[in-house]
Amino acid sequence: MLNTAEKARFSETARKGLCSHAYIVDGTAGIGKFEFALFCASALLCSDSRIKPCGVCPSCLKNAQREHPDVAVIGGEKAPSVADVRELIHRASLKPNDGERQVFIVRNADKMLASAQNALLKLFEEPPESVAVFLLTESRSSLLPTVLSRGQRIHLDGMTEQELTALLKNEFPAKSGPEIAEAVAKAEGNIGAARGYLSKTSADLRASARTVAELALSRRRYELFAALVQPKYKREQLASLLGALLELSGTELKRKSGIPARAECEPLPNATKKALAAIGEAAQNCLMALETNANVTAAASKLAIELSGVTARQTTDIKGRK
Repeated sequence: MLNTAEKARFSETARKGLCSHAYIVDGTAGIGKFEFALFCASALLCSDSRIKPCGVCPSCLKNAQREHPDVAVIGGEKAPSVADVRELIHRASLKPNDGERQVFIVRNADKMLASAQNALLKLFEEPPESVAVFLLTESRSSLLPTVLSRGQRIHLDGMTEQELTALLKNEFPAKSGPEIAEAVAKAEGNIGAARGYLSKTSADLRASARTVAELALSRRRYELFAALVQPKYKREQLASLLGALLELSGTELKRKSGIPARAECEPLPNATKKALAAIGEAAQNCLMALETNANVTAAASKLAIELSGVTARQTTDIKGRK
């Protein structure tokens, strides 16, 4: 079970009625913070007095289907705004619909602007007894000290290899044993990362990254520009492609240095270390541009220009070895 020890501790605390009004749940991306917060919400709202959550009472069943009227999620791909926080505070002032509590889960809390965090302080300083708030964050240092001081910290670690393997076998029955083992080894206990390695979306991203790398290593400049500029990527889509391109170039560099590489990653023919480093550098530069809110199309065009110069480095490096 994901984050078994922390779940057991929270379950016992909920059974005793000793839960806090505010929690700060931190851990790396994909570690299971949101799933953990939903578990806590079930424990807090569960009607069974012996085991929380029981998993079978009406409250637990509603939350399992993400249909509980007293569980609200704020934030997602974007950071919660001041308006989102004000709406949360308004809802917190109302009575619960079904039971005696309301649970608010704030995703990407570390990405909130200081103004949004300061707005949240009002709820933290004068919390209604019926409200519990879970702030999910990858970095506690990004939260204001005043927010940190008013929330109880829960740190989540990764799963064991045995737990992760069992879960992945259940979720991806069509995947082979070696594929599961490869995902487990690379994920290092991170369930989100492991799911990403095995998902079709991740496989498609790796294939797209490979196409871009192969075009960069060839003289097909027009096709390279078409592959990067014509799809009209959204910011998140281009960032994902860049991540896959960085992973591919890094894997190939390791292979060239005699370090074992991922089994499903076929070698790039005739790729030199200098060319691979240039691909990784271009991808990193583009990622940095996206993080500073650069125009996506302009960033993709600049990436294509930088990658089109990889051929020159590739040729120079090959000649230098002769």
